Amino acid sequence: MKKIAKQESPEWFEAWKNDFEKENNRKPHYKNEFSTDDEAGRIRRRKLRKALIEEQGNICCYCMCRITENNSHIEHFWPKEEFTDIDLDYENLLASCNGEESLLAEDEHCGHRKNNWWRRDMISPAQGDVEKLFRYLPDGRIRSGKRSSNIAGEMIHHFGLDSYHLVRNRSQAIENSEVFEEETYTKEEIESFIDFYSHKTSDGYIPYCQAIVDCLEDML
Repeated sequence: MKKIAKQESPEWFEAWKNDFEKENNRKPHYKNEFSTDDEAGRIRRRKLRKALIEEQGNICCYCMCRITENNSHIEHFWPKEEFTDIDLDYENLLASCNGEESLLAEDEHCGHRKNNWWRRDMISPAQGDVEKLFRYLPDGRIRSGKRSSNIAGEMIHHFGLDSYHLVRNRSQAIENSEVFEEETYTKEEIESFIDFYSHKTSDGYIPYCQAIVDCLEDML
């Protein structure tokens, strides 16, 4: 995963929540009030999803594939059915890809695969140490980081981060980065590559950027 630097909650989003609470004398909830099926609800969801995608540099909060408004959904890291008190807290809201369009359960990944699974010790993409929780290999496979507890393995399984599709896509991204050719780079050149893949470009983050960074760091 790539760490997400959460920004201030959009002003319109906070204003909508405040107005609802004043009018109804209670906090609104995502399922019953925010994400309604009328046109106003669809507009709200679209605006919020767009803000989350831009915040994340146009990559999925879990697998780091490229996402748009058409192939993603609003994800509650702490499931909204279980944590109703924070179902509209901006810190708990992310943008996830929709996984693979397949009838096979093993092809699913990210938000739809995770569904309502949770553990108290799971680590959000917005937490500072999330990039050390996993380790990506040059062939696209994902492993628990050296300093991580068994929560890393649990998250890999329940988020489907070791699915065939993701392993293949990460492997291709690493290969296509063209920085792992059989030639010797100086330490300064490798650090320059790491800096490039660690930051947003004009199009956001490079898809699967943290997988590429992990492989580069192994070259130091």
